[in-house]
Amino acid sequence: MEHTMPFFLTVAQRIFSNWTALKLAVEHDMGSVECAREFCSYMTEVLYINEGLISSEIASVLDDYMDDQFNTEVHDDSIIQVAEELLRFHRYCMEGNESTAKTEFEKLPPLQSWLYSEQPSQSISSQAVKHQSSSSNEDMDIDKNEQENDEWTVVTNRRSK
Repeated sequence: MEHTMPFFLTVAQRIFSNWTALKLAVEHDMGSVECAREFCSYMTEVLYINEGLISSEIASVLDDYMDDQFNTEVHDDSIIQVAEELLRFHRYCMEGNESTAKTEFEKLPPLQSWLYSEQPSQSISSQAVKHQSSSSNEDMDIDKNEQENDEWTVVTNRRSK
């Protein structure tokens, strides 16, 4: 069972790096990137220490962590979606379905650089070059299009109530 923990941690990192609520909490200085990284390890431990967890229990742990560590309430269904994904991969690991786990892992969205960037200096310099080469009118058009196409998620600070 423990030999699957490193793989499961990689799964958690990929899932969490694509979780908009967590990303927004970090971007809005509700918690650090390091705290988000620790969240991945924490959830891996929770799933491996506790037997027979169901998605609602995992969602409760996720919700508590977001509240305690990021001072954030998540008002969409993303917590249950993250819980279900974590549980699904945990079951693959516990059942020894290595081939299914790897196949399903490849279907997940790629690891996002905000959580773990492999070469941060390269990505920063390429963004700077991209920004310098575009005119301010193009930047405004891009921002306008992004606002029109992006779905939004409400992430609130519990202490501000």
